[in-house]
Amino acid sequence: MKRIEQLQNLSREHHQSLTLAQKAIKTSESHNDVIISELCKEIVADYPDVWKIHFSIEEDSIFQLFSNSSSERHSEIANLCHSLIQEHQTMNGYYEQMKRGNFSVLGEFGSLLKTHTRKEERQLFPLLEEVMTPEELNRVLQVSQEYRKTD
Repeated sequence: MKRIEQLQNLSREHHQSLTLAQKAIKTSESHNDVIISELCKEIVADYPDVWKIHFSIEEDSIFQLFSNSSSERHSEIANLCHSLIQEHQTMNGYYEQMKRGNFSVLGEFGSLLKTHTRKEERQLFPLLEEVMTPEELNRVLQVSQEYRKTD
């Protein structure tokens, strides 16, 4: 799906998350403890530098913008953002469980990541492209770039 420039980095990461989600679902369904363990360890290793940062960018730029909105259109986005924040928290919980060696949550993690990503791409981002000002969109890009700066 074609995205405006300021949302393209997040959208590219959504493609990666859909790939990971599908892999997590299929791996979980394999019931092969070795490959389940390997994938969970890979997720645990990548999560802080990839997915926690991705979630933080969304929360600190997009979700924050709509958290106290009064217009009806913005209220729809605010409700969607609230739901997405809760999903971020749930996925963070799955990460913590995998980090502690509970790999049984892999399938649930994959399923939630898949539905969450689709919700952002199919529902949230089209709304954002309609209602956000160029300045607000540029702020999303700026926050994204700030979080991804390397020392």
